[in-house]
Amino acid sequence: MVHAIQEIVLYLYMVDFNKGANEQHDKYKGSILPREAWGLFIILLISLLSRGLGILFPLIGSLLFAILIGAILQNTIKLPKAFDPGIQFTLKVLLKVAIVFLGVGLSLYDILHIGQKALWVIFFSVTIGISVTYVVGKWLRIDKRLSLLIGIGTSICGATAISAVKGIVGAKEDETAYALSTIVFFNLISFVTYPIIGQLLHMSDLSFGIWAGTAVHDTSSAVAVGYAYGDEAGEVATTVKLARTLFLIPVMFILPFILRKKSTKGAHYKKAFPWFIFLFLAVSLLHTFGLIPMTMESYLKSSSKFMIIMVMTAVGLQVKGKDIIRLGIKPLLTGLIASITCTVISLLLIL
Repeated sequence: MVHAIQEIVLYLYMVDFNKGANEQHDKYKGSILPREAWGLFIILLISLLSRGLGILFPLIGSLLFAILIGAILQNTIKLPKAFDPGIQFTLKVLLKVAIVFLGVGLSLYDILHIGQKALWVIFFSVTIGISVTYVVGKWLRIDKRLSLLIGIGTSICGATAISAVKGIVGAKEDETAYALSTIVFFNLISFVTYPIIGQLLHMSDLSFGIWAGTAVHDTSSAVAVGYAYGDEAGEVATTVKLARTLFLIPVMFILPFILRKKSTKGAHYKKAFPWFIFLFLAVSLLHTFGLIPMTMESYLKSSSKFMIIMVMTAVGLQVKGKDIIRLGIKPLLTGLIASITCTVISLLLIL
């Protein structure tokens, strides 16, 4: 299967797998296809296959198949760097489009009800999660910059949070890469373990959605974990995760005082703010007043769910085993404790 996908890509795009992204871009700069097309094509192929396998094996599900196939492909074949623009487009743009489309399934009354239940859980989870990770980092003698990156990424919104605060904490590139790899690794574990724990505890869709939204690290994974449990859980997890993402802004303002830094150079507050939330709320408002035709709502819901499969494929294509092995035990142990802290604190506050 993996070999077949590689052959199709080679045939359609004649990509040289031994050349860098810039060299490939120069070679095909006259092409009518945008650079993102190469990565999007491979993601689309894997996503279609994953959806089919998910129908055949519902206990595993399309989302887990998407992650696994993407990860296997990334770690068994030398993929061209020319796929990177499409992978990044899926993670940064397509994910936001999917979340906006998910707004058709929620009224503003639902959002307010869910937010009211989840807000205090988010507050304690974020506060305790960052604090515990920082203390554990000091105990393990890890640089405080790396500890903060792992803690903030784990407690708020994964890669987005790490990218937003790395300038504030003065993190080096290798520290940022380590923190991102830690988040990716524990996202994969949470995707498998959360639905199992939810079933064992007989959690309702509402409770599970709040738990996934307050504890799973990255936005893409939180949404996917919710939908792996059920549609209602997915909608709740999306709403809660968006509220949790907003906590990044006050953290960015507080960090310089904690670090005793007079300058906030490197802080990109406008970039950090998830502006697409307003589009999500706008779609929910239209749904609340019945202004979206039922056929269009159905189409947008199904489209958003397939986009989430594409996003999880992109997540799988980012998993590099050698990067995780290179991390060493201390950053992984810090990430593990941070992940368990968020998981347990959120669960105890919900149950």
